[in-house]
Amino acid sequence: MDIGAFIQFTFHSRYMPRWIYGGLIVYIPILNFFSFGYLKKTSSLLMLGSIGLPTWEERKTIWSDGMKLLFIFVLYGAIPFFLFSCGFFLTTLSTITAFFGHIMTKLSIVALLCFSFFVPFAFAVFAEKDDFREALDFERILQGIKEVLAPYLGGYICALIALGICLLITRIPYLIGLLLSSLCTYYVFLVSAYYFTQLYRRTSLAMERMADEPIREATPESGKDTASS
Repeated sequence: MDIGAFIQFTFHSRYMPRWIYGGLIVYIPILNFFSFGYLKKTSSLLMLGSIGLPTWEERKTIWSDGMKLLFIFVLYGAIPFFLFSCGFFLTTLSTITAFFGHIMTKLSIVALLCFSFFVPFAFAVFAEKDDFREALDFERILQGIKEVLAPYLGGYICALIALGICLLITRIPYLIGLLLSSLCTYYVFLVSAYYFTQLYRRTSLAMERMADEPIREATPESGKDTASS
């Protein structure tokens, strides 16, 4: 898996503006549907074995896919959010309930880490099959994760650390931090989409399991993906 080649590709003058567009709006509600939809389109292209970035054509489809993808993320975060909400509510009632409330809020963090662990492959499943039920099939996704557990866990931890750093960048004043954080966060999403899509293609979850062959670069002459336009 040559992730270095993909990173180099993303800074090519032809492809760099494509992910910057998504990064500028990833923190803006509703508009960020485009950002997440573009990630899905990128992953779908990567399923074909190319490493180019797709264009922003078919914006309605990109926006719609982003909305669906964000809905899947919300479903994965439903239980942690419920635990946090209940815990916060209990902390406002009395000293006794506040004790249990603090426990629940801490449990919500653990639950968030547990459920978010499934998200990278849930994203890849949806990118390939466009099916909500498949993306929420915990048992099958867990089985796929087990097949590539070590690199999956390593990528997950690295992504969390990178996102934590992106969050710290927001402390830079005068909206500069927010802008930089937005771009960096989306870039982490983009690289993560590449990394986990390639892992996914090596598992039994993929419709066409990836063979041990070199990844093809998207070229203008290829008519098999949208990265050429």
